[in-house]
Amino acid sequence: MEIPASDIPATLSAHTAESYDMSIRFLSDGLVFSLSDTEGKACSTCTYPFDSGAEDYCAAVKELFFHYQHLTFPYRRVHVSYRPDSYVLIPRALYEEGRADYWLKTAVHLPDEGKGVAVMEYNLPHQDKMLILAWDKPLYEFLRRTQIGTEFTPGFIPFFKETERQSRQHTAKRVALNLRHDKLDLFVFEGGSLLFANTYSLTDNQGVRSIEEEVLFYLVTVWKSLRLDIEHDRIVICIQQNVRDHSVGKDDLRQILEPFFRHIELCKEPV
Repeated sequence: MEIPASDIPATLSAHTAESYDMSIRFLSDGLVFSLSDTEGKACSTCTYPFDSGAEDYCAAVKELFFHYQHLTFPYRRVHVSYRPDSYVLIPRALYEEGRADYWLKTAVHLPDEGKGVAVMEYNLPHQDKMLILAWDKPLYEFLRRTQIGTEFTPGFIPFFKETERQSRQHTAKRVALNLRHDKLDLFVFEGGSLLFANTYSLTDNQGVRSIEEEVLFYLVTVWKSLRLDIEHDRIVICIQQNVRDHSVGKDDLRQILEPFFRHIELCKEPV
């Protein structure tokens, strides 16, 4: 897919890249490339689908970087929004530098010496907690080599922050569901405080149950375990889009959930 010339600033080159900030947001089947100037004004946004014949996710990303050389320019700042495979929520007071993998091993299987898995950390600014996350190690190392000083942020953080903000303004608990292709991120807030965070794998097995039914199962399980209130507490849902838009249908999901829950809000994906 070639980029229309108007989508990229005519002045952009390897020599002028220091005048721009680049953001990359990974999707299940591609990535979104964005440029902004030093004042934060958006200059360009392009969506690039992966080659369906790529060996794996990392190989698909490398092909795009090889084909579109402006992805490798030395920008002033580089921000990557990634899709973690799994994560655990821990009290910040218990964190010890260099031992993040210890916490991750309590929840997920890590290969010997972390082969194939990058152990990431993310501090939640308004919480006394932090996230320890697992991601694609070859892809992480490729990006660090290609763009020195890259800032990495979990892709669900904009939705997380918006729900956190809304939670401070209401007395009801808010259950945030973030759907991203084959994963469900589930967070529970009360008065701006994070009570619960977990991610679940989704399998589109129509012969057994649909993705919408899987979401219902995990939601009901968490709802009951935290003794949430059907009459009072609220559900907020964000469905992350893919390049080819093979995402869960909002209408289908609402139809599955409405018989069981009173307050459901479907929101646009924050940027």
